[in-house]
Amino acid sequence: MDDITASMAIVCPVCGWTQFAYDDPEPGQDFSEDWPFKCGHCGRTFTYAQLLDGNSESIDATISDMGDMVVESLSKDLERELKKQGWDVR
Repeated sequence: MDDITASMAIVCPVCGWTQFAYDDPEPGQDFSEDWPFKCGHCGRTFTYAQLLDGNSESIDATISDMGDMVVESLSKDLERELKKQGWDVR
């Protein structure tokens, strides 16, 4: 299967800006739900959880698109493998 990647910009729920100021987590640590992010345009501060919630529709759409890409890639791989085994795949 091909490497499948997708990306999307997290946007400020107030102004739509995509750049935030934040402190990086320590090595081996992830962002916690209350980790603060400050919008680089309007200056409003949001928690990680608030940003995820405010961008949930875009996140869900991206995940759905990735699912479609996975199915397409697996179908191509299966067809290729069946052809190698001599199957007539149409």
